Amino acid sequence: MATRAVAEARAHSFDGLGLHRLQAETLVHNHAYQRVLTRNGFTRHGRASGYLKIAGRWQDHLMYQVLCTV
Repeated sequence: MATRAVAEARAHSFDGLGLHRLQAETLVHNHAYQRVLTRNGFTRHGRASGYLKIAGRWQDHLMYQVLCTV
């Protein structure tokens, strides 16, 4: 379900809104969401140390992006 939702959001962003680039971040240990992003053409482009404070602790996030190819 998540893979399809990201696919539809990506299609709308590129085809409907005319965006050129999408970015997504995920917690380092969230391997399921990393797979969802990868299945939708996102590539990892970095790691943000102490990106967000979650449950009282600053946590690192992996950063992903996808570019419009049309």
